[in-house]
Amino acid sequence: MPAKRKPKEEQKKLIFSNEFFSDMESENMLYAVLIRSPVADAQLKSISHPSLPEGYFIFGANDIIGKKTIQTLGLEIPVFCTGEIRYIGEPLGILVGKDEKKLRALLNSVEIRYEERLNDSTELLAERVIVTDQQIDRFFEEATFTVEDTWTSQIHPRNYSEPNGAFAYQKGDLLYVYTPTQWLSHMRKSISAVTGMNKSNIVITRTQFSELDTNTLWIDSQIAAQVSTAALKTRTPVKLVLTRKEQQQFIENAAPVSISHKTALNRDGEIIADDITITVDGGAYNPFAREFIDRLCIASCNVYAPKAVRITGKVYSSAYPPYSIDVSTIDSHAIYAMESQLQKITEKTGLDPIELRARNYMPAGKKKNPLPFQFSGENVMETIQAVCHSSDFVRKYTTYRLNEVNRYLQNNNSPFAPPLRGIGFACGFSGSGYNGTSFIKTNPSLEVTLETDGSLHIHALPTSSSVWNIWKGIAASTLGISEKSIVLNSEFTIEKEPEAPETISSNISIMTQLLKSACESLRRKKDSAVLPLTIKKTVTLSKKNMWNKEAFAGTPFLNTAFAACAVEVELDSCTYREHIRGIWIVVDAGKIFSAKAAESTIKSTIQQTLNELLADDVVHCPNIRVQFVQSSGEPKQIDGIVYSLLPAAFASALSQALAITVTRLPIQSDTLYKLTKKAKRLFDEQMAAEQKAKEAQHAAEKSDADGTEAVAEENASQEEEA
Repeated sequence: MPAKRKPKEEQKKLIFSNEFFSDMESENMLYAVLIRSPVADAQLKSISHPSLPEGYFIFGANDIIGKKTIQTLGLEIPVFCTGEIRYIGEPLGILVGKDEKKLRALLNSVEIRYEERLNDSTELLAERVIVTDQQIDRFFEEATFTVEDTWTSQIHPRNYSEPNGAFAYQKGDLLYVYTPTQWLSHMRKSISAVTGMNKSNIVITRTQFSELDTNTLWIDSQIAAQVSTAALKTRTPVKLVLTRKEQQQFIENAAPVSISHKTALNRDGEIIADDITITVDGGAYNPFAREFIDRLCIASCNVYAPKAVRITGKVYSSAYPPYSIDVSTIDSHAIYAMESQLQKITEKTGLDPIELRARNYMPAGKKKNPLPFQFSGENVMETIQAVCHSSDFVRKYTTYRLNEVNRYLQNNNSPFAPPLRGIGFACGFSGSGYNGTSFIKTNPSLEVTLETDGSLHIHALPTSSSVWNIWKGIAASTLGISEKSIVLNSEFTIEKEPEAPETISSNISIMTQLLKSACESLRRKKDSAVLPLTIKKTVTLSKKNMWNKEAFAGTPFLNTAFAACAVEVELDSCTYREHIRGIWIVVDAGKIFSAKAAESTIKSTIQQTLNELLADDVVHCPNIRVQFVQSSGEPKQIDGIVYSLLPAAFASALSQALAITVTRLPIQSDTLYKLTKKAKRLFDEQMAAEQKAKEAQHAAEKSDADGTEAVAEENASQEEEA
């Protein structure tokens, strides 16, 4: 049954809950399914059903009371298609009725009238161009080495939670909505605009949610607006849950990112120029296109500093559903491309992979940095050396490199052939608190209140259990109180509702520092102050001003973690199955409050990333070594660092094992077989060309020798005649 109406003093508060939709089901509840477009580009005429049973309804754009679109970062996205169909699967309407199974059957007989068009044109959704030297092309003319390739990544963490959906009903002048939203302020504004209801009359209960997809940020609001429209029209509770197929196609569909590098190096292995082109398919709509491309451009050189760089980043629209990217792993696509490019450079030039990175790493604060970006990092080379030591990288790389040269001289198709082995290396950063974000209009803040009964209330958005334990430990040790007396208060009035999505505004490292600072201020004041005493801490303007949005320059993140990773793989040359022999990772994340929790987070993320490396299979690794650099610096977020390193290190290891470059992730089921055959063919062609060259040289030498002998004989004959 619907929940009891909240008292007036509670109506303006946000309600956080883990209640499931089933708790709210009643006999009068209606189920709903979305009517989706079967074509990608058309003009919608009408949607109808020839014999809709009693108690079943179809609602579309014309049934919306208020606005027919929801606004996300300035982009207007239709709640239901208003006429112009942009992609296959676009919501055209909603079908509502008592029996969920019957709804699925009725959905197949809905009549959709449309006029199809053939429009292959694409729209530029966002662009960023960075040029540090207008004469960059001259560096390529002077280069000793020039290496270029294109790297494509469509890796995306899998979501094993329940599909998204919404449950809504009206009681009196209040509209109750249950949904797994991460962006409460956006959802409240969207529902208010679509339904015409006052924001204070919309009570949102947040159910369990996934943090992986940007699409959930706005699609959850779209779904809630669709269900709210149906609930208001029928005056009955309405529940909609996406199918697993819908979840994968419209929520978890990873955006394809293609990055080309053309790199020029001098004789010493210094990168004197890098021409980088980034192309992203954003789908039909993408309100986050600007954030995507800016973050990719910032991370495109990783922690290296070429003398000259030209970065061209573009996001295009397409006739596909809006693509999604995990906000915490945007940088990983660019770092994967840069680290893979360095691996190819070592293969083409023979340069040592560690020495190559050491020569091109730009320490934080170094003068004359040609790039407009600065990243903090104090223990970069120490972290790299630690991974090399723990994995025995230098010895293994040298050995496998020597084997790689003559890999296909032997018959690798034999069941008794030795396995092919390779080891890959990657390093990179993970930024916390992107200063150029479009989400946050105000600086992140946190409040703590010491009550008269001695309890401490931390006023912040909910966080994970491991982070909450860290927060309690910090507060308890700083104030000298029991952890049992510490309470998390996650209620906000509508006026103070956080503007940013929860997964962005509640950054762990930033909020932890604010909590520590607030507790220290509270400790100094509590003895002389009257309780209750509230202390509020906000990220200072000086830190926010480190990044110049207009110039697109400065320090893009409040802080950055750094890590290095090595991956050793073994490939069965008969079955074409890979086996990971070991993963070694060392992380510099500042002060670690709970080493056990941090190690568990890294290992869990490693396994999640391994699941994404192969498209149709799962990779396991029983030998995972995780280390942390001992540091007293500010704690830094580490949850996205693995996604930046592991794919690049894995691809580099496979490239060495196969003796051919792996340029695309995830790997399809037949990729290893095709690459092996291609590598063998290229090797045979190279051997044949070398043999042909030898034969030609031998023939030339013989011809020269025969000519010399003939000349000698002729001279001898002439002398004899004389």
